[in-house]
Amino acid sequence: MSIICISRGSYYRGKDVAERVADILGYHCVSRDSLLAASDEFDIPEIKLTRNIQHATQILERYSFGRERYMNFICAEILKRLKQDNHVYHGLAGQFFVKDISHLLRIRIIADLDERVTAEAERENISPDKARMQLKHDDEERQKWALFLYGVDIADPALYDMTVNVSAMGVEDSAELIAQTATLPCYQATRKSQRSILDQALAAEIRAALFDFPQAGVSTREGRAYVNVKAPEEQTETIRARIESAVGGIIDLAMVEIRVDPFY
Repeated sequence: MSIICISRGSYYRGKDVAERVADILGYHCVSRDSLLAASDEFDIPEIKLTRNIQHATQILERYSFGRERYMNFICAEILKRLKQDNHVYHGLAGQFFVKDISHLLRIRIIADLDERVTAEAERENISPDKARMQLKHDDEERQKWALFLYGVDIADPALYDMTVNVSAMGVEDSAELIAQTATLPCYQATRKSQRSILDQALAAEIRAALFDFPQAGVSTREGRAYVNVKAPEEQTETIRARIESAVGGIIDLAMVEIRVDPFY
């Protein structure tokens, strides 16, 4: 089975397409907002909406290492689901948490601006001119948010396997095309790609569990984890015990090797 990540902008009908793809394939459908709703720490309207990148970044900067902790949480929650294969994720940039996975289908949904303007004007009961300005602002903020978090330009077509114009095709045909593409042999899981995403999911879960160590280095291989942190030399054993306690409840973790490097 394949994994499908759909990147969508504001009011592109990407959510409708994602849900229809999931229906066709019998997959589960999950979004960034649904993941945030499961977190007491990051269930914050400013982060969900990202209409103003300055406000969103200020929210994260209230926390020590807020960006890193947010990224660790979202990555762990996304990969926890995607490692099961039968999921459609839709949001801003979910595919950037998954590295070198051959059975990942990366989709970008776009729509004609005039159609989006009409829909936005009706939805918000505003003039078309104001709707156009709002949409352009939203698109710019989403691009800034992706650059801030992931260091990528989400509008770059080279980042995707397919770009679908939902204005030209409609929701149903767009979903059918994506679903059919997902069944191609090149997007089916192999032993190597399945092992890779399991390793990545375990590493992400460990990073999220190490909330007090947001800059810890973590690598994994077949259930074994290697954690590297820096701390004062006299705190080595205390830090090691805290890390062992933090990751002790992770089911798929068979062994953890902890290295504490002193800093001066």
